[in-house]
Amino acid sequence: MKVLVWISFVLSLFFSCSGKEAQECGTLQDGDLTTVCRVVGERNRFLLNWSQEGAVKSYKIWSSGEIPSRDPVAWQLKGSVDGKSWAVIDEQREQAFCSRYQEKLYAVKHPESYNYYMLEVEVSRGDTVVLPEVELYTRNLTVNWEHFAYPEVVFTDEDDTSRGSAYYRQLVQIPEEYIKYHTRKVAEILYFKASDPMPEVRKIDYSLKNFNGVSYKGGEPPVVHIVYSTQHIEKSAEESLFKLDDETRGVLYHELTHAYQQEPKNIGSYGTNKTFWACIEGLADAVRAEAGLFDVKTLRKPGGNWMDGYKTTGFFIQWLTTKDPDAIRKFHQSVRDLETWSFDGAIKYVFGEQQSIDGMWQEYQAFLTSEENK
Repeated sequence: MKVLVWISFVLSLFFSCSGKEAQECGTLQDGDLTTVCRVVGERNRFLLNWSQEGAVKSYKIWSSGEIPSRDPVAWQLKGSVDGKSWAVIDEQREQAFCSRYQEKLYAVKHPESYNYYMLEVEVSRGDTVVLPEVELYTRNLTVNWEHFAYPEVVFTDEDDTSRGSAYYRQLVQIPEEYIKYHTRKVAEILYFKASDPMPEVRKIDYSLKNFNGVSYKGGEPPVVHIVYSTQHIEKSAEESLFKLDDETRGVLYHELTHAYQQEPKNIGSYGTNKTFWACIEGLADAVRAEAGLFDVKTLRKPGGNWMDGYKTTGFFIQWLTTKDPDAIRKFHQSVRDLETWSFDGAIKYVFGEQQSIDGMWQEYQAFLTSEENK
């Protein structure tokens, strides 16, 4: 399980190595991508207070919801034992973010244990750079995924004069890279490592179309196609660009899960067997929920059945991670390994023969009822 360490800024300090005052910005540590740190000047330095044991081995930096020209392009991450002598532990140049509110993950090139960390961002004279969030990690989050096979993505906008299309372009600047990024994010939730057996998705045809609906996936690996509704985009953008980002990523997580997930064996097909259907759609919404792209606390209610599919099944599968952080991966692995798949068989596969789907569902319902009564 990843160890997430929030960075905190020591404000109004003077750097003994440069004599330059630190930029004051408390919002870079608040976990909120809608609050930003706005910096102007040639170089801006932020001293980070590090209280964890061990070295920083990877980090993430996000783009904001503002125009792309205000994204950070070049920076250095530095470490120091005494706060006076600094070593560059990672440097990035000519970086580009494929969308608004986009994370980029980096493995630290020279990880060592330091007491202090500093982020130094390059800014051209007179220009503005906007930073919403930075996170540091004591674990290298790229391990086991460096060799993930990204598919070719072909993007087509078939409704390019619509408001929905305009909103999408405001949100996503490089759609091919945006979709590629999400393929790996989905695979990381479904699988333990990039070398695990998984459907070989070589090409994704992704298109925007004008229709009354949300999105759908067609085809089978190696070539799949995904269609996203410009009508739905327009509706989702009514509240804010951030709301559109949340919905667009969530829908994409769901559809890409269909491209990368295993299918149950010996129980019929999606159109002929309800267990098959509930497994497929439930896992897709479980992946979206695990990515944090559902308002689970609002949408998750007592009642229903694990065979109901979509959110009802998905929230249940995602809840299993409270018992085992790898529960979604193991549940999905059961789809690959069980000769005749069932929900009861999957629960036994993940938690042992003493467990059952009926017992686990009853426990889940009791949890939901207790949450509702709080």
